[in-house]
Amino acid sequence: MLKQKNPFLSTSLSKLLFKFSAPAVIGMISGALYNIIARLLIGNKVGPLGIAGITVTFPLLILYIAFSAFVGVGGNALFSICLGKKDFNKAENIIRNTLVLLIIVSVGVSIVLYLFLDKALMLAGASLDVLPYAKDYMKIAMVGFSIWGIGAGMNHFIRSSGHPNIALITQVVGNVINIIVGVIFVYFFHWGMKGVALAGVFGQIVGAVWIAYFFLSKKCLYRIKVKYFILKKEIVFAICAIGFSQFIFEISSCLLNFILNKTLVAYGGDIALAAIGIVMSVNSIIIFSILGISQGTQPLVGYNFGSKHFANAIQTTKMAIRWSSIILIIGFFITEIFAVPVIKMFNSTNQELINIAARGLRFVNFMLPIVSLHIFGSTYFQAINKPIQAIILSLSRQVLLLIPFILILPLFFGLDGVFLATTFADFFACLISAILLHYYFHKHNQTLFVSKTFHNKISFIHKITK
Repeated sequence: MLKQKNPFLSTSLSKLLFKFSAPAVIGMISGALYNIIARLLIGNKVGPLGIAGITVTFPLLILYIAFSAFVGVGGNALFSICLGKKDFNKAENIIRNTLVLLIIVSVGVSIVLYLFLDKALMLAGASLDVLPYAKDYMKIAMVGFSIWGIGAGMNHFIRSSGHPNIALITQVVGNVINIIVGVIFVYFFHWGMKGVALAGVFGQIVGAVWIAYFFLSKKCLYRIKVKYFILKKEIVFAICAIGFSQFIFEISSCLLNFILNKTLVAYGGDIALAAIGIVMSVNSIIIFSILGISQGTQPLVGYNFGSKHFANAIQTTKMAIRWSSIILIIGFFITEIFAVPVIKMFNSTNQELINIAARGLRFVNFMLPIVSLHIFGSTYFQAINKPIQAIILSLSRQVLLLIPFILILPLFFGLDGVFLATTFADFFACLISAILLHYYFHKHNQTLFVSKTFHNKISFIHKITK
């Protein structure tokens, strides 16, 4: 029974990391493909104002991501630690409490946004020309976002309970439905913004049904029973404490996008807003891949930390950084060399949009090869229940670095300064992450940039030469 409930009993860290990360990567890439195809559809059928309309809704989507991560990531980290401690009853209660909290926060966000939608969109950078496009999309998309917020939070538990492939199916099936239905609604029914939003709702409903089926099936050892849906204060506080760093990260991302959109409109108008929407879509296929590896890393690090295998937790993190760096370097060269052809896929007729977006893509991705340090720094500290360190890393890039750079650099470099802000923020955020990781790794006789085997050889040589 112990082996059945414990998905982490293996001697190979690399196999475990691949087992947990590969499905998450595929799932995240499928989500990125949906984002790209949605903007391809809008860019070619509706035009730059349509892309700008979707772009201004992104900060509002981040609100759903923030609350879903607050509860889902926090609950999942606590769940993994309990598995490491073999406290299975508490692990089961954590799942139930997490589901209740996810329903509350996801529905709550939708109600608030519906009441203040026009003001929220204009605050996010929508001009009078862009506002109708954004409203057409957001009024429908909010339903899908609510369902997504609940499903994404619960999907973490499917992966951490030893079923990463089922978690993968949840993500892929929903996104495939989104893509197919989106193409039909936009190209054949000519529903434009509403068609893309409706496609998203269809996909999220399918994903939610699949998740519900899993937790009610015999495959799931941790059953969801309505009579146990009673929030326990100590579990809720623990979930919130661990997930708070991720919540702060996402909320700061939301604030960042509000400021970014406003600054882009001020220096480049609606066309610059459309350009950043394209840049973000292209980057999503790269960054989402890394976030997939991060999702696979978190339960492994949490389990090893909970079972006091600190060296394994560190080696898993270092391995994830190495794997991610390969993807990031490939993405860097593709986007730097082929920026113009990539941008033309979204709109081939508006030369101003092509020029701004291609230039922005190159600037934004300049530090891409090293950003895994920042991503996995936050993942590591979150997984080992070090919320203060995780919050420092979460705030360092988004609030302490990127927002000031966005406000200051355009004063000297104009629109280019908005894109350059990402380059500077990424560099300093990665530097801070490297320092913190090195310090905590060193406490367990590990190093950040050197493999364990090589480090042991160096230590041995140092001892015998004293």
